[in-house]
Amino acid sequence: MRVGFIGCGSIAKAHVERLVKMNDVELVAFCDIAIERAREFARKYGGKAYQDYHEMLDKEKLDACFICIPPFSHTDQEILCAEKGIHFFVEKPVALTLEKAVEILKAVKKAGIITQVGYVLRFMDSFRKARKILHEKGGRIALFEAWRYGGVVGDRKHWWRRKELSGGQLVEQSTHQVDLARWFLNDDVELVFASFETQLLNDLPDFNIESASIVNMVFKSKAIGVVTSTCAAQPAGMTTGFRVVSRHIQIVASGRECKVIEGDKVEVLKPSVDPFFEEDRHFIECIKRGEETEVPYIEGVKTLEVTIAAARSAERGEALRLPLIPY
Repeated sequence: MRVGFIGCGSIAKAHVERLVKMNDVELVAFCDIAIERAREFARKYGGKAYQDYHEMLDKEKLDACFICIPPFSHTDQEILCAEKGIHFFVEKPVALTLEKAVEILKAVKKAGIITQVGYVLRFMDSFRKARKILHEKGGRIALFEAWRYGGVVGDRKHWWRRKELSGGQLVEQSTHQVDLARWFLNDDVELVFASFETQLLNDLPDFNIESASIVNMVFKSKAIGVVTSTCAAQPAGMTTGFRVVSRHIQIVASGRECKVIEGDKVEVLKPSVDPFFEEDRHFIECIKRGEETEVPYIEGVKTLEVTIAAARSAERGEALRLPLIPY
């Protein structure tokens, strides 16, 4: 399996370090606008370095491509892959705007290629076991609640701090928690209402994203969900987790560990796999078998839509119905 990379940052490195452990994968090309980063990857892992992904996609015969770039950088990378019949894995969020994501989705559908979005938490075995129990024994689901208490990413020049580049914490980071809600409920969101706090960190230079947010969701099943986020947590207070309430089962997750509660019985599910390896292996295996992945591009579009709807809702002070645009 001949694999190339567009983007050679930290998340690309995480994927490369897993792929090099696979005997059926050959890393043949790396591209980054900072050419020295691509050269460093090529020196360490083999293959050729490029600064222009157009040139890489023209010159290299790739079976698959990993697209690991910031939200604002998505232009025609996925579309070119689709036109050339190159299967692609793309990191979350899949785009900065819903319009761009839908444009890419149409190209993917037309080409019939295999795609996967980097929602790595779906491959945490403790979460997968809890979800399986929930759907086998839980009955009707009423509530999903998730939280992400983190800090500000990077220095004053980092793109994450600028709404026009990252979309904000919810769009770029807490997209994982929104995706967990959609995945655990196995349902689509039909109504979103959100509130953003934007004053707490406004003394930081070059910072214009939300410092805290609350997103309320109503699913098609009429279950409700809430995702609470902040990038103003103290270092010792950073945490992620979620809870699920169904008729017969309750789930409480902290970090990567899950507790499944049924009556007076509590089952603790501890993680035992590397979820990055599992998601990358899944992508490669699906290509070999010619099967759709568990997290195809449409899943990234649906989760992006919820976060963009939440940002608009917070700005307008009103609830928004989905879909925002047809796709």
